[in-house]
Amino acid sequence: MPSDGLFNVAIVLARALVRFGPRSRDELLAACGLGVDGVDPKHLTQTLNRWTELGLFATEDKLVSLREPHRTALGKNPDIAESRLPKVLRTIALAPENNLRFFEAEENKSADLNRGLSWILAQDIYTIDTSSHARIEALEGSQVADKAKRMLQNDTRWNGLRTWMIYLGFARSGSPVTIDPTLALRESLDEIFGTEQSLAATLFVDRIAEVLPVLDGGSYRKRIEDLLKGSTWARPPADTLSTALSRAIRRLGHEGVIATEQRSDTEEGVTLVGAEQRPWLRMTHVRRIAARKGK
Repeated sequence: MPSDGLFNVAIVLARALVRFGPRSRDELLAACGLGVDGVDPKHLTQTLNRWTELGLFATEDKLVSLREPHRTALGKNPDIAESRLPKVLRTIALAPENNLRFFEAEENKSADLNRGLSWILAQDIYTIDTSSHARIEALEGSQVADKAKRMLQNDTRWNGLRTWMIYLGFARSGSPVTIDPTLALRESLDEIFGTEQSLAATLFVDRIAEVLPVLDGGSYRKRIEDLLKGSTWARPPADTLSTALSRAIRRLGHEGVIATEQRSDTEEGVTLVGAEQRPWLRMTHVRRIAARKGK
């Protein structure tokens, strides 16, 4: 929601703290344009307040700073920090402590975002119409019987989800927006693989669910799937991934970031699907491909 802050304002605040270091609240807001014509002071204060509550910023001895480990993750160069910020904000938004009141309307921190992400990433990305809020609301209404738990009942909520899911790497901009978590998955490979270079496909998917719990098998995703009516939403068959996660894995394969392998017809594996639920491939293992020097 706009009252929760805007991502472009979060970028400005983070860049200022990386460049100048801890500052008093007044100094920080002034450095980010408070008092300048055309700058809405509410956007600055609301974004600072929300992301302080979520854990990006900290206030100590009347100075605002970036909280660790996020300060270290962002680094000391503002341009590099800006490129790393989506991953940092995604990690914060997905954190369990910011999703404790998952279905509550008030004081739910980032749970409303993750409910929306979980729902839209569970859809068939080849048939969902994201061109208007009316179509999104109609689809959600057909799937979620409990009106108190619907997520996108007005334009403001849909526009907020659309904006943030693009910035956080779960969709691509355009008209209409394209559901695609490739960027979020690509930026999570270090956490997914750890020190290993190859994972069994089922373990790979389990690790994805841990790091990105709005995707297949994730704790937030399961809670939303349990709300959806079987008559209007088709749960993927066992060992078959959603179209959204299938797209992301296949794109990373085409990019040469990972390699999907079927080492045996008898080993446990998972199936990627495309449009009309057509099987793309079955994989029993996923191997990470080391980046070439200079890239």
